[in-house]
Amino acid sequence: MNFRGAAVTIVETGVAAFVAAVVAAALAGCATTNSSETDPRRSGSAVDRVSPVRAAEVNTRLGVGYLERGEVQVAMEKLELAVKQDPKHVPAHIALGIVYQSIDRNERALRHFKTAVELAPDDGGAQNSYAVLLCQLGRFKEADRHFRKALSDPFYATPGVALANAGSCARRDGRNEEAERYLREALEYDPQSRTALFNLAGLSFEQGEGLRARAFLQRLEAVGGLGAQSLLLAVQVERSLGSETIAEGYARTLMKQYPDSPQASQLRQ
Repeated sequence: MNFRGAAVTIVETGVAAFVAAVVAAALAGCATTNSSETDPRRSGSAVDRVSPVRAAEVNTRLGVGYLERGEVQVAMEKLELAVKQDPKHVPAHIALGIVYQSIDRNERALRHFKTAVELAPDDGGAQNSYAVLLCQLGRFKEADRHFRKALSDPFYATPGVALANAGSCARRDGRNEEAERYLREALEYDPQSRTALFNLAGLSFEQGEGLRARAFLQRLEAVGGLGAQSLLLAVQVERSLGSETIAEGYARTLMKQYPDSPQASQLRQ
């Protein structure tokens, strides 16, 4: 199993996005197993008879499968078993880090991500995942170092993701020029990067460039619609441009689709 393609984005993500990242990476790198190997409820299954390393691989795959179905508790049990069977199994540590991060158990998530990057310091996926959590916790300089390590991995399948995450993190740290460089480079790899488009829209708005912010939001809307954060930004951008009718349209969409969101609450105020 190889997690070089795994990615965790900062903007407008939740458990589903974390799960998707794990599942996509795991299924791409795991060998196919038959039902007797993958059914954890069968006694005397192949999992019981294989080496600890192979058992860890199978249990990691099982854990990812349970995550895909939304069974987080069982997934955690399988992944914890995997790291007990093979404490050096990097994919299991990454998956556990993502799971614990998704349920706000950040200290445990940090421990697993740190173990992953210590075991595989050249793995871009591990470095990116660790950096995202460090940024989330406000440890910006550490995060940037790990984003750069991710980008130095010549085999990292999705450098555009790390660039977008690094740009988002730099923006949070107030390093706007550096953020814009990261984000624009991310768009060179992936012109549809939602993280890059959202953050470039935000940066443009903050710099008084309403028309440019609108253009980035239009591109974002075209590649999958707008979430609560981007809808609120769209309202603010259109109001700054004097387009009250368009702003009201975005506001209605925000209130209808995300009535309980912090962004809807902010709009009501």
